Amino acid sequence: MALADKKFDDVHDKTGDDKDKLKDEFDAGYLGKIADLPDKEPVLSALVYQMGLMQEELTEIRRHLVNDVGDGAKGDTGATGPKGDTGSAGSAGSAGAKGDKGDTGSTGSAGADGSTPDMTDLSGSRLPTSNSRLATGKLWNDRGTVKIA
Repeated sequence: MALADKKFDDVHDKTGDDKDKLKDEFDAGYLGKIADLPDKEPVLSALVYQMGLMQEELTEIRRHLVNDVGDGAKGDTGATGPKGDTGSAGSAGSAGAKGDKGDTGSTGSAGADGSTPDMTDLSGSRLPTSNSRLATGKLWNDRGTVKIA
């Protein structure tokens, strides 16, 4: 519910000491006396009427804040709206860097005639230490264990 239209005009533009003098007269009860004598003080009675309208306006503002706004900090939360469309998927990230290749191991020694050694010639020290260049079925030394490529 919206507020009704404003009902009042500015009564005065006094500030500081001038405004304090007006307050002193109010505190002394002169406003009530003027309201009781509208025929004797028509100009002042008009001001009292205007202030009454201002009080009505303030009452309406208070009613609006309490009933329509709540504590005045924020209005009620509305219903949750529907979920929007899902956006397109982002692009795939770039591949990470590959690590450097390790050092190549030392080349193993070949048999006496360049072929696989006989059983009597096996001593581990003469076998190749890597199977990366050996044909299938050849023997090689893997840190003291004889394996077949």
